[in-house]
Amino acid sequence: MDPPSSVQEFERKVVAEARRFDLKPLLDLLRAKGFARSDIFFESTRQASSLVDAIRFEKHPIERVVLTVNLGLLASGALIPSYFFEIVDRTPEPERFYEFIRFFDHWLISGLVEALYPEDDPRVFRDWNGVRRSFVRMLGVPCISTLHWIAALQFPELGVHVERLEFASETESHAIRAGISILDGSSVLGMRHEADAAGFVIELTAEEETDARGRGWAAVLRERLNEQLLPMLAVHRVALSVRLRVLEHASWAHLETGGKPSGYLGYDRLRDKASSGHTIVLYRGITGVTLRA
Repeated sequence: MDPPSSVQEFERKVVAEARRFDLKPLLDLLRAKGFARSDIFFESTRQASSLVDAIRFEKHPIERVVLTVNLGLLASGALIPSYFFEIVDRTPEPERFYEFIRFFDHWLISGLVEALYPEDDPRVFRDWNGVRRSFVRMLGVPCISTLHWIAALQFPELGVHVERLEFASETESHAIRAGISILDGSSVLGMRHEADAAGFVIELTAEEETDARGRGWAAVLRERLNEQLLPMLAVHRVALSVRLRVLEHASWAHLETGGKPSGYLGYDRLRDKASSGHTIVLYRGITGVTLRA
């Protein structure tokens, strides 16, 4: 369990940055911090400039998280006419009516969230990763449009470009074996046979070398590749190359006068008059196949 000081700091940061969140990442963050689905209460608001307007961590009378969102009965564009609110606002205690409406509001918004993100409910999908692999298997991934769609979902912050590419493929299935191979022209001398095989290249484009949190894009994308994209494509055995193209450099080679070295030979780039990007190969191989050294 996190110490009280860290919990309070987390709550303070989330409250301050609530409007910068999208709904799904905010729900995932709360779940990662130990808040169950039943601990989250939804309410709508009549004045909101973003999907998530505010968040409150209430301790009394019960401990819960209240998310104020631009959805539901009180949101902008709701079905309740504006003159109805004008009448309510002229009553002695209009807040009592809004509290009554928010009871139904919570269940409406909660139902919408469950419909939009069924993968978060184990009652709908017991094994969401298995279901997702089944869906991808039915799609027929060896297609530029499907790969582009999947890559854009996994890397929404970056530009995505997919095209076909010829890959050099090695196989040992045609090697001559004494007493087994037939000299009919289907075998080759040597242990391996090289040929060109059709594959795909996914090029991701980033304006800078680091993301909004200061992390290098190469490390962030490799983590997503290994945890999300490659396991999803493993069943199709796709010849794939994933590249990261960075448009602007964040670090340059420089002379050090002393102290602890901070650069690495061959890593920092030389500054040129013309601005030029660079490309990093994040992955090259066949999905689902572990290549031997």
